[in-house]
Amino acid sequence: MASKGNTRHIRRLASSRYMKIGRKTSKYVIKPKAGRHRGDSSIALITVLKERIFDGSSREMRYALNNSYIEVNGKAVKDGKFPVGFGDVIHIKPSAEHYKAVSYKDGSFAVEKIEHARHKQIFKVIGKFTAKAGKEMVRLHDGRVLAAEHKVKVNDSVALGKKGIEKVIPLEVGGMCYVINGTHASETGRIKEVSKGTMLRNPTVKIESTGEGSQEFETLLRNIMVMGE
Repeated sequence: MASKGNTRHIRRLASSRYMKIGRKTSKYVIKPKAGRHRGDSSIALITVLKERIFDGSSREMRYALNNSYIEVNGKAVKDGKFPVGFGDVIHIKPSAEHYKAVSYKDGSFAVEKIEHARHKQIFKVIGKFTAKAGKEMVRLHDGRVLAAEHKVKVNDSVALGKKGIEKVIPLEVGGMCYVINGTHASETGRIKEVSKGTMLRNPTVKIESTGEGSQEFETLLRNIMVMGE
C-alpha cells in the first residue's frame, strides 16, 4: 500500500534521545513541526508544557495555547506542534514565569526557570550566504535567517535587538562557551585552542572547564556556543 504522507505522531519507544520522555506512559507523542530546529533536536511545545513544566492533560494545554497564554521568544504561539529547541524561552503569561530550553549532561532536552528581566538570548550562527543584490545573510541555530549588517562568521554568536543583530560575539581563544551537545553537554568553560578541520577530521575546540575540579577537555566545534567574556 502506498504511503499517504508523513505521520503526525512519534512512537514513544522510537523517540529520539534528545526528547528524554517517558517511554511507557502512552504509545505516541506529538511530532514537532519541521522548520525551526532539526527534527532530532526539537520537541513539540505541548509536550514541553505537559511533561516538563506542568502536570496537566493535553486538553488543558490546548486551552492555554488557544487563549494565547504561552509565548515563545516573545511571541504568542497557539500551535501545540510548534518546535522548541535549545535556547528558546517560554513565557507563561498568567504566572509571569519564564523557562529556557537547555541541555542535560547527556545532551538531551531540559528546561530551567529563569528571571527574564536579567536574561538575554544568544544565538549561534550556523550558516552564511549571499542573497540577491549581494546582500549577506546569516542562518541561526533556531532556524531564522537575518541580514548580516555586522561582520559575523559561522560559529560566532549574536545577540538580537528589535532591528536585528545587536551584538556579535566572535569565536576566539579566551572567550567563554557553553557545550550544547556531546559528552560534556551543559558544561561551560574558556576556549584554550581552536583546531581547524581537515578532509578527515572535523574542527575541534580545547576548553578549560569552569566547574569544580577545573580540567581541560576537547570537543567538536559544532558542539559549542560562544557566550562572550
